[in-house]
Amino acid sequence: MARGLMLLRQRLGIAMLFIFLPINVPLWKMVFELLGNSLPWGDLQLFFGFLGFFVLGGMLTFTPELKSPFDRGN
Repeated sequence: MARGLMLLRQRLGIAMLFIFLPINVPLWKMVFELLGNSLPWGDLQLFFGFLGFFVLGGMLTFTPELKSPFDRGN
């Protein structure tokens, strides 16, 4: 069961790495403008927001599974 959750966490992290790649900020701004919504934040604020989510995605992807030292199982 934990193995399946681990893979789900890693898949979410990989999706976040692609979606929140900081170079994609202008692309997302254009998409929202085409949909009729303009984003109320400036470019620098969006860049740092995307950078934060990108780092979070990297942490979800690359951090190892934590095991309790009190576990007696394999």
